[in-house]
Amino acid sequence: AAIMNTWKLENALDLTNMNTAKKFAFTVAFVLIIVHGIRIYNKGGDTCSNLLSRGHLAADKKWQPEGCMLHKYSKMETRKCLTGRTFTFVGDSRQRQLYFKLVKTISVLPVKEGKQHEDIVYKEDDTGISVHFLWYPMVNVSMENVFREWKGGKKPKPSIIIAGSGAWTIKQMNASGKAMQEYRANLTRLKPVMEDVAMETDVYWMLQDPVNNTQLSKERKMITNTQIDSYNDVAMEILEGGHVGVLRSTHQVASALLEVSTDGLHLGEPALNNHLSLLLNLYCNDKLRPIDGSCCQRFQPPSLLQVGTGVFFGLCMVGAVLFSVTSGFRSRTPSMSEDTETAQNQKKTKPPAEIAKSALVAFAKFGVIMAYFYLCDRTPLFMKENKHYTHLQFFVPFVWVLIVGLFFHADTKQTSILSRDQTDEWKGWMQLVILIYHYTGASSYIPIYMHIRILVAMYLFQTGYGHFFYFWMKGDYGIVRLCQVNFRLNFLVVFLCMVMDRPYQFYYFVPLVTFWFFVVYGTMAVLPRVTAKSSGGAANMPEGSGCTARLSFNATDNSSGFVLMMLKLLALCGIIALLASMQVLFESLFSWWPAVELFQLDGSIREWWFRWQLDRFAVAYGMFFAFTYLGLKKLQIIDDSFHGNLFTPCVTYLIVTLSVCITLGYTIFMTTCESKVECNRLHPYISFLPITSFILVRNVPGYLRSRYSTFFAWFGKISLELFIGQYHIWLAADTKGILVVLPGFHTLNMLITSFIFVCIAHEISAVTGTLANILVPRDFRTVLQRLLLFVLFLGLVLLYGHFEDRLQLF
Repeated sequence: AAIMNTWKLENALDLTNMNTAKKFAFTVAFVLIIVHGIRIYNKGGDTCSNLLSRGHLAADKKWQPEGCMLHKYSKMETRKCLTGRTFTFVGDSRQRQLYFKLVKTISVLPVKEGKQHEDIVYKEDDTGISVHFLWYPMVNVSMENVFREWKGGKKPKPSIIIAGSGAWTIKQMNASGKAMQEYRANLTRLKPVMEDVAMETDVYWMLQDPVNNTQLSKERKMITNTQIDSYNDVAMEILEGGHVGVLRSTHQVASALLEVSTDGLHLGEPALNNHLSLLLNLYCNDKLRPIDGSCCQRFQPPSLLQVGTGVFFGLCMVGAVLFSVTSGFRSRTPSMSEDTETAQNQKKTKPPAEIAKSALVAFAKFGVIMAYFYLCDRTPLFMKENKHYTHLQFFVPFVWVLIVGLFFHADTKQTSILSRDQTDEWKGWMQLVILIYHYTGASSYIPIYMHIRILVAMYLFQTGYGHFFYFWMKGDYGIVRLCQVNFRLNFLVVFLCMVMDRPYQFYYFVPLVTFWFFVVYGTMAVLPRVTAKSSGGAANMPEGSGCTARLSFNATDNSSGFVLMMLKLLALCGIIALLASMQVLFESLFSWWPAVELFQLDGSIREWWFRWQLDRFAVAYGMFFAFTYLGLKKLQIIDDSFHGNLFTPCVTYLIVTLSVCITLGYTIFMTTCESKVECNRLHPYISFLPITSFILVRNVPGYLRSRYSTFFAWFGKISLELFIGQYHIWLAADTKGILVVLPGFHTLNMLITSFIFVCIAHEISAVTGTLANILVPRDFRTVLQRLLLFVLFLGLVLLYGHFEDRLQLF
């Protein structure tokens, strides 16, 4: 026990150096790229074969094809896909079931299932949607004639044909051997006609679904699964290898869901839903191209912007190699623990050539990382699968991470409330929980969803708290500080927007924290300015920049500075409340070009409005908390300069107990929410309760304030890179699915992708720090010139986005 208590995370890192880990991760990723590249070369990148024949039933009773994702089609999407198209089912009563399921999905009016043993047609004249069911329960001359009419052009060919037969033959012929022989002969004769039709339209033969013998009526008892399997074997023997696709996966779905069959023969609702989902993904994915429908979706060629970005990184790689070869230059990326501001203030200035080498090497590394992002989520190289949520999948890794985080702990020399070690720890455990939440798809469970909303509010609280604290203590409102913060926040996302061809608002968290940083900056910088120095709160604080020092508010009475700051915060809250009450006004503020290009998603800024108003008071509360904390320290009401409790034992116990009760009360209350809409409406007004409770529990007792988790703090230092990087190299399909590099081994796949993902996030953080030092120096003139160049570059990118449809490379 003594050994375990003294074991620290640093000991583990000594055994496995981070640089070694990243080299190993690079090797693993490279091997995976080669292996999957060979697989694609040998077998092709067509995921339709997986959709048609391979998969398993997930824990949530939804079908998961091997290595590709199924999109859940809405009524609107289904109608859009089938507009002007004809969907035809040919077969018996089980095909009729699918017909009615599809018609009910697309119809805006109620649909009655009245007709049996005859053809049925659903048609919309205004949209051109047409769905047919042709009653041909047996493979015979009648079915053959239908296909011959399509082949000869006597009838217009449907857009897609789903045919299937067998069970009716078994029933009518009493499962005789002669019936099997006739089925084989008729299907053999039908095949060439189907093949000719399949040359011009999509034709699929659906294998017969199994039956539940215990539920079958007396007149259907001769239909056994042995007979079904025999007929399916004949169909696969005759049809496979041609242009007619054979749907095996529907048989596998029905086998896994036999217990929900209505009468032993026909499909239950869960199986019907899965069958229709398979058919819609089979036909619609390549037409509508949903990001989470990777099955049967062909590779999308890169855009002009993506090609240009690739060329830029390619040139950086060539330049880095040439520098290394000609001068023997070897780069060293600063460690994560290196303080950037200290590095920027170093008096020793590097020669311009060395600075250029460092920049090229950093961009070359970043280019390799961006290439991996692109390969993972914009090509069919790696497989992708849907998320399937269960409570077990979420809470097992949650508990495991919690135990590991508590195991790796250390004493901290920092005694102040919300010290750097503590905020890093805070960001770290929140980020890990958010990662688990996204990986398991837990957003469908409202209590977990609302607790994650609290974590996002906590992040924004830290944004308000940290930036307010900095501006108050430093009084630095210069353009250099402005560019430094925004570079670190946006560097990765700006390049991801270009490499992954996604709008800025897609990575919603970065636009959100960037916006709120400007809000904090504007609130603090607007005249008259108040700082610790001007309010008499810090006698030895450094002067601000020239402009800041001249415009700072010089209060004759120390308390007046605090009063003025309070008025500023109240005014900020008033403006936020006003905008929140007037959505039209809010949207109009962001609907002008080029701002709309930054804040819109899918042609609308409604998503930006939703994200903004959901945690609209969190940043202001963070500023208010920092302001209150500084005021209480100035009045000497609290003293956090030592490791003991902030208050007497009795008061400490009371505060901790009350805070825990508030947190538990919030958790219980969230379980009573009936919908996300209801919960989200209350969230902005009550999120401060669990935030404050956590801070009090974490800081009032001296024992907790003087210790921190080194495990969580390590992840906290790369939390931004983890949050953004997960979109494409840990998750897949822009967070809709899961990246699969080792199919069939879920846990091992998760460990491999997680290891690579964390190493890449760490390297991105290091590269960002290196480039921040080079591209955003402390020289005002240099920074201003580079800022103007960036604004010009951003304008060109936004113009490209505005006219992208007219600038197609391919």
